[in-house]
Amino acid sequence: MTDSINKEVEQKAREIMEANSAIMLATTGTDYSPWILGAYYVSEGTDIYLLVEKGGKSFKNIMANKNVAYSISQNDATKDFLQGKAKVNILPDEEEASVREMLVKKMPWYQTFVPMVPIKIVSSKIFVTSLQNGWFPAKVLESLN
Repeated sequence: MTDSINKEVEQKAREIMEANSAIMLATTGTDYSPWILGAYYVSEGTDIYLLVEKGGKSFKNIMANKNVAYSISQNDATKDFLQGKAKVNILPDEEEASVREMLVKKMPWYQTFVPMVPIKIVSSKIFVTSLQNGWFPAKVLESLN
């Protein structure tokens, strides 16, 4: 029973990630703590990829503390949304082009104007809220990786 519930919750998390384009990423670690970044992302499974500004506050925080929290929603609590607790993997500069390609494939209009760093967000917990499914409080996916 638990496995089928986890699969259902994971499927809903993936649906929410695929249906949305924007993420709010909370970071801490420097004088700009806490800090919230709004960014565009792409997902593969439950992993999230995005580009962050190389000289930005979020990247400085990530360099000091890889633990983050995030939210993906349509800013409407009546629609399915999720929140996550995760660690950031800073990807090699060589992967910037492939992450950018994934982002442009999802959002053809996507572009940046400053040097960017590719990152991968790997969740340890995802909280999925779906009022239509009666998931309030949220259903929780743990130990994803």
